[in-house]
Amino acid sequence: MTRVYDNWDRLVGATLLREELRLIAQRTPSHISSASPSPSSTSSSSSSSLARKSFTYGQILQATHNLSSSNLIMAGLTGDLYTGVLEGRIRVVVKKVHSSFTKEDFYLKQELLFYSKVTHPRFVPLLGHCLENEMHKFLVYKFMPRMDLYSFWFKKAVQSHNDDCLDWLSWDKRLKIARGVAEGLDYLHHKCDPPLVHRNIDAGGILLDDNFEARLGRLNQVCTEVKETNRNKVARFLQLTKDSEKRSPGTSEATCAFDVFCFGKLLLELVTGKLNFRPPNFPIMKDDTMANTLSYITSLDKKLIGSIVDRSLIIDEELLMEVWAIAFVAKACLDPKPSKRPELSFILEALHNPMTVVTSNFLRWPSRRKGKNTQKTEGR
Repeated sequence: MTRVYDNWDRLVGATLLREELRLIAQRTPSHISSASPSPSSTSSSSSSSLARKSFTYGQILQATHNLSSSNLIMAGLTGDLYTGVLEGRIRVVVKKVHSSFTKEDFYLKQELLFYSKVTHPRFVPLLGHCLENEMHKFLVYKFMPRMDLYSFWFKKAVQSHNDDCLDWLSWDKRLKIARGVAEGLDYLHHKCDPPLVHRNIDAGGILLDDNFEARLGRLNQVCTEVKETNRNKVARFLQLTKDSEKRSPGTSEATCAFDVFCFGKLLLELVTGKLNFRPPNFPIMKDDTMANTLSYITSLDKKLIGSIVDRSLIIDEELLMEVWAIAFVAKACLDPKPSKRPELSFILEALHNPMTVVTSNFLRWPSRRKGKNTQKTEGR
């Protein structure tokens, strides 16, 4: 029988009451769904078995040169990241979690629980953990040679003295990255029961291997999708009105539509070569860069897209139509109304067959979706 949880926090709490944290980490991972579209099924099963490995505190210190500052990648919100080398010259990334803080400890437990339940090669492989130190606990991930997309972009920008363009990424590589991210989100949204929401998609959470295969990171905020009732909609509206100057619209929503919005921003960044777009209609924003950019994406004049496409891209007229198609998908994802944003399954199809967007009207997608499956999209 399908089990549906109305609140991910309740699931975490109930699980932690039944078992100690170490037992959660050592639980045999299992697929939520037998369906698992992936570039390599072998890597998926390998990641599953390695997720149960427990490292000693001594191994962690040895791998990171005693957590040396020279090994520090960055100080994150939920933990500090270090590069490391395990025995056998296996390169890893180690996250040190300050478990003395309730919030960080909760995210640690949530991430371990996620990896114990879900396995897919589009997620950054978790190799193991170290939980023996009371003050600091550690998660060990597979090292991604090209880092996250944002860091990769920033490093290359500094080297080329150009902070606007991703001129080292061909269009094929950008489309490959977008497809990889979409595959991971599609798995969460449509292959997991109940549907899961990532909630933290941006260039900083997209990891890249040597072949520019994308892996989703920041999995400690994944939760089940929250279906809104009319009462919840009113409460959310009042809360958003009160806090409108502090955050972008809908940032607290645990909905698949919110993931789609974030993915739309990522697509637009890949098209333009400019990262860190801010949401449209943000009250304190003086220069609405995104809204201006979206105005160039129109079905009335496809060639207008040339005004916003990353100038470092070398593209002919035919490829320009493909870029326009992907930009049009991004614009649909960024629709202000969540109910009008396309689902990931349709987005993934469009990314694999961009020219189908050119020959059809993508803006008609929401009405087709409602007619096809109203119950599934209601409340998103």
